[in-house]
Amino acid sequence: MLPVPWTGFVYLIPKVHADPREYMPYRNILRNILWMLTERGSQIVGGILVSGLLARSLGAAQFGLFQYGQSLVFLAAALTLLCGSEVVVPRLVGCTEGAQQHVMAHAFVLRLGGAVLAYAALAVYILLATEPALHGVVLWLGVGLLFREPFGIVIAWLQARTFNRPSVKANLSALFVKLALIGTLFWLQAPLVAFAMAYAVEAIVAAALLMIYYQRRVPIAPIRWDPLLLRELLHTGMAFWAGLLLMMIFKRIDQLVLKPLIPLSELGAYAAAMQVTENFVLVAPIIANSLAPQLIFQTTTAGQARRNTWRATWLMIAAGACLGVPIALCAPLIVHLIYGQAFTGAAQILRVSALFGILVFADAALNLALVRRGAGRWVIAKWTCAALAAFVTVYSLAPHIGALAGVLGYGAGYAAALVLGVWLLVRD
Repeated sequence: MLPVPWTGFVYLIPKVHADPREYMPYRNILRNILWMLTERGSQIVGGILVSGLLARSLGAAQFGLFQYGQSLVFLAAALTLLCGSEVVVPRLVGCTEGAQQHVMAHAFVLRLGGAVLAYAALAVYILLATEPALHGVVLWLGVGLLFREPFGIVIAWLQARTFNRPSVKANLSALFVKLALIGTLFWLQAPLVAFAMAYAVEAIVAAALLMIYYQRRVPIAPIRWDPLLLRELLHTGMAFWAGLLLMMIFKRIDQLVLKPLIPLSELGAYAAAMQVTENFVLVAPIIANSLAPQLIFQTTTAGQARRNTWRATWLMIAAGACLGVPIALCAPLIVHLIYGQAFTGAAQILRVSALFGILVFADAALNLALVRRGAGRWVIAKWTCAALAAFVTVYSLAPHIGALAGVLGYGAGYAAALVLGVWLLVRD
């Protein structure tokens, strides 16, 4: 008998004399997964390369300032998620082109409105509450808010068709443009704000390529505006938005709290280490989503789902350890290769954060149970607990142990999320 995680692949083995068309959906799904894995892998490698070039060109203090600006933009991006893919994609599946375009146009308006509000709020905040050195950097980084989520409606359309290849090509093309620009700016020893412009160019290129692809394949028809549909999309999206907002606050609360409490050079070392950790834990949702259909979502009873969730959790912990432990052991070498001698202080932070990264893998497995139950209010409770635990840890320890407090806050937040996840699983 095959182990549980592999049973789903039995159905992918062709039968004798079977109609080949019967297996086309599986081929499309597998091809789609491979394209998404290619994009994620390229983003991980590209993110590490960009971080290394930025760190070596800017130095620890300015690199810390740049990463702080990115954290502000990351939080502002929460306002652009008012009508996410969770709301749009189900409405596009199985619809005619006219119906799809009708929904997409309304979702685009909501996303663009959220993006404009986000950019305006970000601009007001940084002009009134931050140092002048950050103004140009954040304003240029924030340009991406106006393009990524609004024009990402094309990505939602492609997801509804289970055909992500065009969006992957667009995003990878934009990533390569950014890498070329960053490399050129590194060679020219350009100022801080110039690197922020490269991020804006990346967002514009990706949006342009997506829109060109869509317009070439679907003729644009006149849209009849429906206020009821706008309200419905907004109302449905708000249920997901609250949980996403809290998750994004948790993921950046460490740098926001650390910035006024430690020197910029120390913040730069911390950001450099966390950049490596954040890139390697991107693998967690890929593995979890691969396990989810067979282990969790297709189960018929709550007891079976609970047992399989425990199995998935242990599998994810093992996967996280296989990645996190080698990174922790090789932390000094990794920091030296990517960032150079100026960031040697990041090695200790990377060693601890890589081990805490194992908690992220366990959390990704426990998330599957929440998704299966549709427990939106518990998702909000989970990220609230995580954000509070991280804030209290970082704020209380940073004056005494410096940047290491940020790593401990990161671990405390995920530990709180895991405690709540385990309690819900046992309680289910």
